[in-house]
Amino acid sequence: MNWLSKLLGSPDSSLMATGELARGTIVSVRPTGMTMQVMNGLVERTCELGVRVYRDGHPPYDAVATQRVQEVYIPQLSSGQAWVAVRVDAANPSRIAVDFSAPAPEVQVAASEGADSAAWILANGRPVDVVVVGAQKLGMTGPTGDDIYALTLTVVDGAAPPYEVRVGNAVPAAALPLMFPGSRLPARCGTDPTDIVVDVVAAIARAESQREAGGAPG
Repeated sequence: MNWLSKLLGSPDSSLMATGELARGTIVSVRPTGMTMQVMNGLVERTCELGVRVYRDGHPPYDAVATQRVQEVYIPQLSSGQAWVAVRVDAANPSRIAVDFSAPAPEVQVAASEGADSAAWILANGRPVDVVVVGAQKLGMTGPTGDDIYALTLTVVDGAAPPYEVRVGNAVPAAALPLMFPGSRLPARCGTDPTDIVVDVVAAIARAESQREAGGAPG
């Protein structure tokens, strides 16, 4: 990319043509003072876009793309819920560009590892209960092929007042009937109070026990 294209916020043409297609969510938008308008078209502003990148078969990571965005779409991109297609340089994954011309693809992400990964939290985390506020499919699957959902949860923890979090959890098909608003489920909390993983195995077992006892799940 030449210096003028970079200054004007033009994405690298070679990266756009040959970069690996990945899924991303915009986590931050920092507009700069550089704007451009071609004829009577919409005004475009160069922005630094913080992107959480989800590559097929890889753990998610954060990267930055500096490129032009039509100003009318900046509020939407700043909402924290904007999913986009991302072009990634496989040899240098920190080098990315947002591809606004393509739909965000579905990907299968690799499991995170180490302390405060989902597996670690389920094995070592503090037991809590959560109440489901909402669940939204994210267009991604986990290593086992289960769909990943954005879960809005109220955490009920005897050590603190109830509080709300939004997390991404893989949810097997057998647990989907339990993900309705108001459903109360067992979960585990990591070292950070916002690191919450629903214990779907325990949730299914609890629901089965309640059914056998003649009670309602949740």
